[in-house]
Amino acid sequence: MNTQVPVLNIIGPVGIGKSSTANAISEVLEYDHAHLHAVVDLDHVRRGFPPPEDDPFNKELGFQNLASVWSNYRSFGAKCLIIPSVMESNEDLNKIRRAVPGADIFIVRLVASLDVNHARIRGREKSIDSLNWHLQRSTQLAEELAVKKLEHVVVDTENKSPNEIALEIIRKWGIVG
Repeated sequence: MNTQVPVLNIIGPVGIGKSSTANAISEVLEYDHAHLHAVVDLDHVRRGFPPPEDDPFNKELGFQNLASVWSNYRSFGAKCLIIPSVMESNEDLNKIRRAVPGADIFIVRLVASLDVNHARIRGREKSIDSLNWHLQRSTQLAEELAVKKLEHVVVDTENKSPNEIALEIIRKWGIVG
């Protein structure tokens, strides 16, 4: 018998603040609520080079690692899961459901103007090639995700701190009283 696992999937274009938001949510759940949880950043668990030709973003590796890592977190008492990641399709969401048995996924899409998103990317990328790729990819993803509407709610991150964003998402997710 699978028990329901609340899963928060934070989506949005590259550079929008998914990982920073997940970290802020984790801190609020830990320090303000003592709520047992785990954070698995799919970008981190699928990072390997070179990726297979037919999977340029190493998605399959990420979903396999998610299943293993979640199993370990669950065995140590985690009650819910926070996943920051670019999600581009319902197929990707179904792969999360397979990796996390009983997943009850709540999807939040983070948004900001392209100017703000691109300024964030410029502040973190180290090489011109990486910068140019991330700027192009963020524009593409912002447009695609706005059309696909995979999310339950949209949260505007412009002019908000990660903690303010975290509190807004926790309230909308309803994970704590």
